[in-house]
Amino acid sequence: MARVVGKEEALAALEIHRRELGPGCVMCAVMARADHRVLVKETSSALVVLDRFASRAGHLLVIPRNHVERVVALEWPQYAELQRLAYDASHAIERVFGPKRTYVASLGTANPLAGSYPHLHIHVVPIAEDDERARPAAVFSWSAGIVLYEDDEAAETTASLRRAWPER
Repeated sequence: MARVVGKEEALAALEIHRRELGPGCVMCAVMARADHRVLVKETSSALVVLDRFASRAGHLLVIPRNHVERVVALEWPQYAELQRLAYDASHAIERVFGPKRTYVASLGTANPLAGSYPHLHIHVVPIAEDDERARPAAVFSWSAGIVLYEDDEAAETTASLRRAWPER
């Protein structure tokens, strides 16, 4: 069962993960080492992966393969493909988790920060709650803790999302 850990434990786990990925952009390293246990969907220009440091179970990331830091650095077809992946990810999440809502947000910091990176990425997050925990400020912070998966659970969740992915 995925466990929720506090911010300090999550930051320690994230630091270990960053060391394993090596120097440079974390999102680029994720691209280079596409782990089958978390790879939900792959296209020529992006990956959809299960977030290993998620705010909610089933939280997905859509990550462009090319290192890009701003939405306006993308041509329309690239941006449209990322949005299509986020849309399809939302459908898969609905089928697997049946959330009350699914949040989609394009994020990326100007400089590397703990838990966020300059590499543009889109979060697709299932929301089960309908109280204060569902507020975007709570969802897109580590204040309520982080979901950490065991490897077998990550693989099982990923497989469920792959099976639920819309056919095109």
